Amino acid sequence: MSNTSVDEESEFEKLVKEKVSLATKLGIMGQGAVPRKDYDQTKEYRRISEIDVRLWELVK
Repeated sequence: MSNTSVDEESEFEKLVKEKVSLATKLGIMGQGAVPRKDYDQTKEYRRISEIDVRLWELVK
């Protein structure tokens, strides 16, 4: 296994953890989640969108 694969795997895991953390903070993920008012206007939500793009790049 090359170093690139290991680096991509750790980046993938890091991004997933960050996304889960942000989504939980905004109340859009997790058991009994209640979305924060105007969550889709926050910098955290914009970051989730950026993470989604990068995750897609890593898995395609």
